[in-house]
Amino acid sequence: MKTKRLQLMIMATLFLGVNIGGASVAHGATLQNKGTVVTKKPTPKSTVSNTTVSKVNTTKKSSFRPLATKPAAKPVTITKTVSKSTATKSATTGKATTAIKPAASGTSKPTAKPAVTDEKPVVQKRATEKTATKKVVKTTDANSIQANTAVITRNKVGSVVTPTTERKENMPNVRVLLGSRSSDATVTSTANMVVLNSGNGQVSTISANRGTSIGVRGGKIAVNGKTIDSVVTLKPANSDAPFLFEGKGYRGGLTLRANNGTMMVINAVPLEDYLYGVVPQEVVPSWPAAALEAQAVAARTYALHTMEQNKGKFYDVSNSTDHQVYSGVSGESQATTNAVNKTKGIVMLYDQRPINALFHSDGGGYTEDSVNVWGSDVPYLKGVKDFSTGTSTSNWTVTTSRQALESKLNAASKGVGKLKSIQLTPLGKPGQQTYDRGVSGRIKSATFIGTSGKTTVDGDALRSILGLKSTLFDFYVNHNPAKGTGKAYHSFTGKNDTVYIKGHGWGHGLGMSQWGAAEMAKRANPGDTNYYQTILRHYYSGITLKKMY
Repeated sequence: MKTKRLQLMIMATLFLGVNIGGASVAHGATLQNKGTVVTKKPTPKSTVSNTTVSKVNTTKKSSFRPLATKPAAKPVTITKTVSKSTATKSATTGKATTAIKPAASGTSKPTAKPAVTDEKPVVQKRATEKTATKKVVKTTDANSIQANTAVITRNKVGSVVTPTTERKENMPNVRVLLGSRSSDATVTSTANMVVLNSGNGQVSTISANRGTSIGVRGGKIAVNGKTIDSVVTLKPANSDAPFLFEGKGYRGGLTLRANNGTMMVINAVPLEDYLYGVVPQEVVPSWPAAALEAQAVAARTYALHTMEQNKGKFYDVSNSTDHQVYSGVSGESQATTNAVNKTKGIVMLYDQRPINALFHSDGGGYTEDSVNVWGSDVPYLKGVKDFSTGTSTSNWTVTTSRQALESKLNAASKGVGKLKSIQLTPLGKPGQQTYDRGVSGRIKSATFIGTSGKTTVDGDALRSILGLKSTLFDFYVNHNPAKGTGKAYHSFTGKNDTVYIKGHGWGHGLGMSQWGAAEMAKRANPGDTNYYQTILRHYYSGITLKKMY
């Protein structure tokens, strides 16, 4: 009996074992099937290269290297809207060069300034770079702006597509000179601020909302009366928090540099944040979006070009019309902030380098070749038709006298005694260049003949001497152009001669006409959300547009 019971127990055990094993196999099959389902879910980071993302790595890399590899801080979403009917800054024309700085008349035109001044060295410098840029060797450095990205030529703009898991910011910081001073100043932030020395070592922390005194003491920067180093940086611990310098808000950080008894005040700010404070000073925020977007790309490109030029200097750009007017947080506008955000990282290139994206207020009907303005033949700065139609900047007249004209020439050491005549080709239709006028009709040189001799003055100098808006003008001696046939008169009677100077446009006439861009934007087809590209390609010849970060 015991033997049979033992046999039964053994058989039962064997039976149960088989079923348990079968269940295990079945359960294993279920897990395997579940595993198959799992593989259909988003590919883990380690297998990204096996998905379609692997195509990214086949993209040709750009030779453009970022000017800074420091990750950019998140843009602060300060959406303070500044309602303006006109821009309030002017470069030379209410937005052109720095030779003259009158405010633009009327409220229908901006007085904003241009990206550049009329300084010749900038263009000449860029012109000499052509050979050097061709020698740039394409990089395979993983830190390159275009490394591991796929380029999509949508509307001819290279759009960088990078998997979220691999995306890296390469937005550079721009160093903006806010000014130099010998007196103390006050800095405040809603966040704690760290104090760094010249070696970027943290010295101390300043509590939030505490007014901090900064000044220069014997060749060193002092913070709250304590001398620290020749270079000191104050930086909000929260990168999204602006700081106040003398009551005016800025993003980024503040670098203070002792320099010959004064303190240089430099705002180091991510490039896109910098543009938030620049673009509204250059345009009228109520302009069509395409015009604002074109300005954002031009301002970004100009900044990058200038940063390359000034790598070895203490700062990249100033906050004035010497470069681009920059007003920090207080000058921002929602419309222009939107334009900056939409075009983030998009830059104009020529020979794979950021161009010297000059712009001016108003082209007066036609822009000019760079060679006719500053003597340097820059391939992307060519004269083209301008679409501006504004009366206050497109057309203007100045009335003066022969005696006043003689006085201005004398003050500039160009006097020729009593004026007898002006030797100058009469202003004709644009597109017809002469020995003394450019392709737009802008004056390259004019000769003044008087009782004591004659003198030839170049167009830029003449504009400055006479305080005019542009070099696109002509003289009408004793004949009011508003009442006559438009024919120029260049001879004086020697009596009480009245001199009318009729001109067109505002600024140096190189690159983009801002009012022309605004007029073009009005003509965009409904639904064309990238019309800013058409504007830029019109005013800058042969450029390519590329998203660099």
